[in-house]
Amino acid sequence: MNLLERLTNDYKTAMKDKNETKKIVLNTVLAKIKNKKIEIQKDLEEADIIGILKKEVKEILETIGFLERANKIDDLEIERQKKLLLELYLPATMSKEQTTELLKKLISDLNIVDLKTQRGTIMKELMANYKGQVDGSLVNEVINEMIK
Repeated sequence: MNLLERLTNDYKTAMKDKNETKKIVLNTVLAKIKNKKIEIQKDLEEADIIGILKKEVKEILETIGFLERANKIDDLEIERQKKLLLELYLPATMSKEQTTELLKKLISDLNIVDLKTQRGTIMKELMANYKGQVDGSLVNEVINEMIK
């Protein structure tokens, strides 16, 4: 079962179970997937759907930040539930240790001598071959630590 089928089936189940939070979150994601499909005029690949899910999680994280500053405890809990729900559909990303090991291997394989000037080469390789498996901000953090 692919990701879109899983999202659709879970949406139908949420409707039957009258799980409002899950229903709203999945309905939003499915609508964004449908809009993207219309925009590019072809079926979306798994990576495209994962991108939409990640973008949605990012938006929820921003909302959580605003709610924390506004001290809206009830709304904050709902947003955290939404985030946890969406994260169930995302592939697991590498830990900091795994990311560091992967970067060391890539630096060796690509004969990188200057991380500052060749950062783009590493990022290009990572996004081409490890998209969805690595967190871009974590990669930048690890590279910055390696440069120091």
